[in-house]
Amino acid sequence: MSKTFDIAGLGICSVDFLGLMKKYPEPGEKIPLRAFSKQGGGLAGSALTAAARLGAKTAYLGKLGRDEYSRFLLEEFHKDGVDVDHVIFADGAQPPIAFIHVEQDTDERRIARYWQEFELNPEELDRRAIQNSRILFLEHHFVDAGIAAAKWIKEAGGIVVIDAERKVPRFEEILQFADYIIVSQHFAAQQTGSGNPGKSAELLQRKYGGVAVVTAGEHGVFCRTSAMTFYQPAFQVEVVDTTGAGDVFHGAFMAGLIENWALPKILEFAAAAAAMKCRGLGGRAMIPNREEAVEFLRETSIGLP
Repeated sequence: MSKTFDIAGLGICSVDFLGLMKKYPEPGEKIPLRAFSKQGGGLAGSALTAAARLGAKTAYLGKLGRDEYSRFLLEEFHKDGVDVDHVIFADGAQPPIAFIHVEQDTDERRIARYWQEFELNPEELDRRAIQNSRILFLEHHFVDAGIAAAKWIKEAGGIVVIDAERKVPRFEEILQFADYIIVSQHFAAQQTGSGNPGKSAELLQRKYGGVAVVTAGEHGVFCRTSAMTFYQPAFQVEVVDTTGAGDVFHGAFMAGLIENWALPKILEFAAAAAAMKCRGLGGRAMIPNREEAVEFLRETSIGLP
């Protein structure tokens, strides 16, 4: 039976104000910005946007308010074709606002975030929309709702993909539902005690089953299944800003899953999309569409088989 959505995502989206500067100012110093941008961001928001640009039918199932920042995020989703018909709206539920300062020569970032946290309860979710999706994307926000959603999509025979950025209460419960765990090298080290991303991928897979993927920035991507180990080197690009690279990797990875590609092909595609994003300021401005990603792979003499 066909599904309404390829991917339903539960988590946060944010409004990011980004400034590119030659160097960070000293106390009391004023410096000009080389570039400025206002974009949508957030783990779930940017992952769904990336997947949509790469050809997947996606839906955001989070909570927004009735303020100007929520309206901005809805407009951004509309531009990229992310379905928002199942968003929950609540007075006072303002999305996170992030101020991101990027130093041009080092790509070092300083991030300050303002967010008055709110809850998203399981009874607020649209169960039918979740069960009418092939993949459910979860992250560490709204864990109680995520546990309920994971149970529902499993009942419907769907797949759970989890982005684990940090430990929060009850997150171990949600990890038990994962078919794919895709985490940063930092989180993997915290979770496993191993600073070796290849080893930590092995330990995560052994503990939770399914497929474990550990992203390690310029050092590439390490993946472990129950039977095999895969390594995908990072693509070399002129980096402007790494904000959102992991989120784009998640979205592209899920777009590859929807295509039923082999795992090495998915890893290559996701790594390429994440690298392309890094060529511009912000988490979304340089996310490629499918044709651009395929052309990039052709130009690198790797190509999709």
